[in-house]
Amino acid sequence: MKIPASRSLAALFGMLLLGVSIATPARADDAAAAPYYRAHRLVEIAPGRKLNLYCVGAGSPVVIFDYGLGGPPTAWKDIQPAIGRITTACTYDRAGYGFSDAGPLPRDTSAEVTDLHRLLQAAHLKPPYVFVGHSLGGLNGALFADRYFNQLAGMVLVDPAFAHQDEKFNAIPGVQAAFAKHAPDYSECIAMAKSGQLPTDAKRIDACLDRDKSDDATARTVKDRWDMSVDQWLTYQSESQSSAFYLGKNLDSSELDAAQRNWGDLPLIVLTSGDKHYEGFPADQIPAMTALWKSGHDELAARSTRGRNIVVPGSNHYIQLDHPAVVIDAIRKVLALAKQKGG
Repeated sequence: MKIPASRSLAALFGMLLLGVSIATPARADDAAAAPYYRAHRLVEIAPGRKLNLYCVGAGSPVVIFDYGLGGPPTAWKDIQPAIGRITTACTYDRAGYGFSDAGPLPRDTSAEVTDLHRLLQAAHLKPPYVFVGHSLGGLNGALFADRYFNQLAGMVLVDPAFAHQDEKFNAIPGVQAAFAKHAPDYSECIAMAKSGQLPTDAKRIDACLDRDKSDDATARTVKDRWDMSVDQWLTYQSESQSSAFYLGKNLDSSELDAAQRNWGDLPLIVLTSGDKHYEGFPADQIPAMTALWKSGHDELAARSTRGRNIVVPGSNHYIQLDHPAVVIDAIRKVLALAKQKGG
């Protein structure tokens, strides 16, 4: 099996940076994580298909949070409550994850942005919106801005993925071969889920179950149920294949290219990790990889005349866990700019 021990490792950038270590995701013994281990409002977005929506606070604009490949849903535990004291702050489980129903494959960014917009409409959460996306969520944020620009008040992208990043990384000598060693193989975890039997061997537990020794009984039960879901693994696999250069094409990048529009003076802050750990890569490759990651974020920020890319020192990929105050401050600044723009 080639899937990393923690699903959060694969949440970095699809198949691209599976060799990168990150901050430890939120632990279940943290009371702030508890709300994410139960269903909240199940909103029907299509006949027979519902998504789980969790909102706190009140007011406008509505801040909507999206997470990276595979989650974890607890990634926003330190951010959502703080923003909920200012305005309406909502997280949701994408189709196939958490307490949401599965969606039709492929789970590309077009399908996910369509789902999100339907969710906001069905839940009667009126625009304008501020989109906050981490990692893979950055692709969804970019497409949401392209499609629904007039409904967007601002955006914060936290160490986001960006279009064609994998092709650009693979152009660095030696990087493609290193990435190939970490390419995920979901077949064994899919087979485990289909069996209906929790694994007992340590290798399968590490590869297919998102467990932490600090998990309480509730978190362990819920996470095991998620990890024994065939829909989750098929979703996870499809998101990986759609977001990376797979079989000679990159579906998400093609969709972003086709939809790209001018973002004008949209309030936009991009946060870039300042201490990403590229484990498994030769030291002489890392400076070029770091520079490319920053330049991709610079280009994202430049799509708005108000865009800024801020490098956050001492942060790995999960900036919202390493330095939650920085992310909260960025969202507050975008909200303030959006209010000024809206008069």
